[in-house]
Amino acid sequence: MKRFSILLLFVLLASAAVAQQKALYSQYMTNYYLLNPAVAGYGKNLNIKAGYRNQWVGFDDAPATFYVSGEAALFQNGRRTPRNKPYHGAGGYIYKDITGPTSRTGVLLSYAYHVPLNRTMYLSSGVFAGMQQYSFNANKIQLADGSNERDPVTSGGNETAFMPDLSVGTYLHSDRFFAGVSLFQVLGNKIFEFENSEVPSRLVRHLFVSGGYNFEVNRNITVIPSVLLKYVSPAPLQADFNVRGEYNFSKKRNKTNFDDKVWVGASYRTQDAVVALVGANFMEQYEVSYSYDITTSPIRHHSSGSHEIMIGFRMQ
Repeated sequence: MKRFSILLLFVLLASAAVAQQKALYSQYMTNYYLLNPAVAGYGKNLNIKAGYRNQWVGFDDAPATFYVSGEAALFQNGRRTPRNKPYHGAGGYIYKDITGPTSRTGVLLSYAYHVPLNRTMYLSSGVFAGMQQYSFNANKIQLADGSNERDPVTSGGNETAFMPDLSVGTYLHSDRFFAGVSLFQVLGNKIFEFENSEVPSRLVRHLFVSGGYNFEVNRNITVIPSVLLKYVSPAPLQADFNVRGEYNFSKKRNKTNFDDKVWVGASYRTQDAVVALVGANFMEQYEVSYSYDITTSPIRHHSSGSHEIMIGFRMQ
C-alpha cells in the first residue's frame, strides 16, 4: 500500500503526469453541471445535488470525492416568462478530493447565458471561477531505507498551496438532445516547486466533449444514449459510452425532467471500467442514484470496484 501511495503522488504531482487530475465521476449523467459551467440554469429551477464517490475499494488511501452543487436560472417568472427569450444561469459547487497523500478542496461559482437559436434549441456559454487548495502530506510517504530526507518531494515536509481556478464551456441543448464542450483549469497554475526538483508541478488543462439524444420509445419509456470524451495531455484520449433507460410514471402530455420515474443505465469507460447505474425521481422534487464501477484495468486484481451515490433536490 505504501508503494501505491508513492505511485499516486508522482502521478498527480509530477509535471510529466499522464493521469487525470480532476476528480472522476460515473454519475455525471445526473449532473452535467460538474463537467460544464454552461449547464447552469438549463433546468430553469433551483437544483441542489450532493455526491460521494469511493473509488477502488480495497486500496488503502484510494481516491475519495465529495461535492455539493447548486444551480438555477435567474429572473424567471414561471409561465409569465417568454419561452424563446435569452436567460441567465448561475450556480456554484464545493468539492473535496482526497488521493493518498494529496488532497484538493475547491470552491467555484459560475455564470451562464442561454441564447435561443429557434423555438426549441438554445446555445449557452458559461464560466467557473474560484479557488483551489492543494495539499500534500509528506507523513503518508515512507520511502525505502529512510530516503525521505534525500528525496526532493518528501524532504520538504508538508505543503499547502492556494491558487485561482478558471474553467469555461459552451452547451447546445433542447428537449431532445445536448452537446457540450468545456475546458477546465485554463490557467494551468503552478502547484508546488519542490527544492532540488528541476520542474515544478502544475495543474493541467482538461478538455471534455459530451453529447446525447433522447429517444422516446413510447409515452412512458425513453432511451438516452450519450458519450463523453476526456483529454488531458499527454495522456491518451478516454471515452465513456453510456446508455440509460427511463420509465416515466406521469400521465401528463408534456413530460419534464422532474416527473416521477425510475431509470437504469450502463457505461463503458475505455481503459478503466464498466459501470452499472440505477436511480429514481419522486415527488417531483427529489432524486437519488447509485452506481458501481467494475474495474477492467490491471487494478481489478487488487480492488473490488468503486461506489458512487448522489442525492438531489429541486425547488421552483
